[in-house]
Order: sequence, then structure tokens, then C-alpha cells
Amino acid sequence: MKKVALSALAAAMMSGAVYADTLTLYTDAKTGQVYTTPGEGRTEMGDFIDAKSVDMANREQSSSLSEYQDSMKKYVNVKSKAKTIEFSGTHYFGLTSVAPKYTNANTADSTGFELRRNYLQAKAYFNDKDYFRVTMDTTKEIASTTSNAFMYVKYAYLYLDKVLPYTGVEIGIAHRPWIDYEEHNAWFFRSINKVNVEQKTTATESGSDLINSADLGFNLQTKTPYISTELGMFNGEGYHADKAAANQENSKDLSFEWRLTGHLLGNGEHVGKYKLDKDTYANISTFGIISKNHKDDNVTVGDHKEYDRSFYGIHAVYNQPEFLIAAQYYADKDDVKYASANDTLRKGWSINGEIRPMEHWTILGRYDKYKQETETPAGVKTTTSDMTQTIYGVAYEYNKNVKFIANGKHISDSKEVAAASEISKAVNKNVYMLTTEVEW
Repeated sequence: MKKVALSALAAAMMSGAVYADTLTLYTDAKTGQVYTTPGEGRTEMGDFIDAKSVDMANREQSSSLSEYQDSMKKYVNVKSKAKTIEFSGTHYFGLTSVAPKYTNANTADSTGFELRRNYLQAKAYFNDKDYFRVTMDTTKEIASTTSNAFMYVKYAYLYLDKVLPYTGVEIGIAHRPWIDYEEHNAWFFRSINKVNVEQKTTATESGSDLINSADLGFNLQTKTPYISTELGMFNGEGYHADKAAANQENSKDLSFEWRLTGHLLGNGEHVGKYKLDKDTYANISTFGIISKNHKDDNVTVGDHKEYDRSFYGIHAVYNQPEFLIAAQYYADKDDVKYASANDTLRKGWSINGEIRPMEHWTILGRYDKYKQETETPAGVKTTTSDMTQTIYGVAYEYNKNVKFIANGKHISDSKEVAAASEISKAVNKNVYMLTTEVEW
């Protein structure tokens, strides 16, 4: 009898059910009589459970399990050869008001909502370090000439860790060495403005950016406590363009690009992953590209306007929990292959900073200065853009996923030609922005 009662109790425990009417029985060894209460000479036999209660509980549990299994049928099974798949997103939504003004004429102001960036990203990890990454980039800004949003494959590369000592490699549409470094170590407000060497070089945004953030090729990335480097070879035109584009010409030449950073405080292994409100770091970098037979996106096939683009820069940044300060200088030359065409020269400098007066709040500022010239084969130089840009604003970190930014920009260009039919005249532009950043 004791074995039966204990077996029933074990079955009930395994089923996960709890019974309020469990009964403990006792027996008198001399008389064999059974009791429900303890007493002198009585030995505990075990616990007794009503068989009907056990049966009803098992029926209820079976019904619940069946309902759960039925509910799971509506979900799709995901299978992958990867060990882990990691999804994430970065989104920049904004309201922008632009008021451009020329010396001799006025143009209409514009105000509108923007989807400045909409990154959707997946990483398929083969182990703890190696993975394949795909990032889709969608953009729709008020300055766009089309009503459609543009979508690009921003990144699509294989990352292999420690292919050399302290060195990993990206292969595919990979990071170019400079921009990602500056955005994750010195200028943290890509949602309101690009870094200096990526943005357009005229006030009306008719110039070309020197470089963008990704391209087809490979990037070797080395991290040590006091030195980090990136060395890459790419097509050279960036992920927006390609050698097969209809308005470009093919070439066997590629672009060599680099970054060399000294980490004065010995925390170079954490470069790009610093916590601004906790870490202190001081970095000095040189960077640049040498791109042979670069393709001009604005010309037609066969016009022989390929050019060698080369630029070099130096950059320094210091951060501690209370503030950040960063500065850079760069010089560029586009040496056109066609003998009778003009070369383009650019040089510029920039300084930006942050003050963090209290938790979650940041006051930001930046000043850019750059100049663009054309040079004839005879050596005659003409200034085509002499531009300054001032950025100021305040940011509030709502939580680890959401940030709000309010900022203004003032852009002034003393040399830009506003239209082909008009004389040279100064260009001024005031921009006011409200931005929501979302990361998950």
C-alpha cells in the first residue's frame, strides 16, 4: 500500500500538478490498523492521492499541452548553417527646414520630413568571432531629386578574425578605413551631418564627396593596445557606384586606402567600442587614399576624364566622461588623365566637440572650413568654392535605444556659382533639424 501511494505521488510530481487533498497515512505495527493521524506506536506509511484527482489533472495538462502545440504551428521554423544569427537596426528620422539665400537672388525655402538612414542588418556567426554581415540602407531626404526612397546594399562582407596576429579581414562590400573610425571615435552625430571628407564640397551640394564609407574590396584591420591600423584595396568609386556603371569606364587599377592610429593611453584594442561617458582615450591618426584611374560619375563613357585621386589627412581626438574634442586637416588632388582638362585641388580642416553637463545630455558643436580650386595644364588656379560650415545643437539620450537631437547649421560659400547663367555670388544657407535616432 505504501508503494502504491508513493508511486502515485511521484507520478503527480512528474506531471507538474500540485494537489491540495494529499493524505498522509500511518499504521500500527502490532494491529495492522491504518490511521490518518500520527500517534504512539504508529509508523508513517506515505502519502495517498485520490486517483480521480490525478486523472483529472492529467487530462487538464494534456489539453493545455495540445493547445500550446497547436498555437506553435503558426510560426515558421528558421534553419541556418550559422551558429547564431544576430539582427539589428539603426534608423534616423528627421524634420528639416532649409533656407538658402544668394547674393543676387533668393530661392524658395523647403521643409519636410526625412528618412535619412534606415539600416537593417543581419550577422550570421559561424563561431564566436567569424561572421557574414549584410546591411541594407534606405534613404529619402528632402534634397532628393526623386520621389522614391533609395535602397542600397551598404555592407555585404565576410569577416574572419585573426587571419594574422591581432588582425582580422573584411572581404566583400566592406568598410573603407577612415569614415567608420571617425564616426565611432570622434564624430557621433552622423544622423545630422556626414564627416568632413564625405560630405559635398559646395554649399548647394553640387560638388563630390572625397570618399564614402564602403566599397567592394578587402580591409585588413589590426588592433593592439597602442597602435591600430586598417589597410584596404577597393574598386575606388564606393558602394553607390561600380566599374560596370553605364557612365563609367572600366579600368584595371584599384584604390589603396589606409588608416594608422596611435593610442596614447594604451586602449587601442577597444577602438570603436568606447563608452563616452565612462572611458578616457587619446588617439592620433593619419589616413588617405591613392586611387588610380578613378571614375567620374558625372561624365559619359569615352570622354577620357579618368583621374588619379589622392588625399592625405591627419586627425586627433581626446575624450573623457565630461567632454570630447577632435580636429583634422586634409588635402586632396584629382589629377585628370586627359591632357587638356583641369585638375581639381581641395583642402580643408575641421574641429568638433561635445560637452556633457549632466547625465543623458550632450551639447555639440563643429566648425568646417574647406576650399576647392581648379588648375589648368598651364598652372592657373581658380577658386570654385570657399566654404565654411558651423553646426551646433543639443542631444538627449532617452534610453539606450533612442536619442533626440535639435540642431542648426549655417553654411556660407563666398565663391560658388549658383547657376551657370549667373555671375559668381556668395551663397548662404541656414538649416534647422529635429532628429530621432533609433538603435536596436
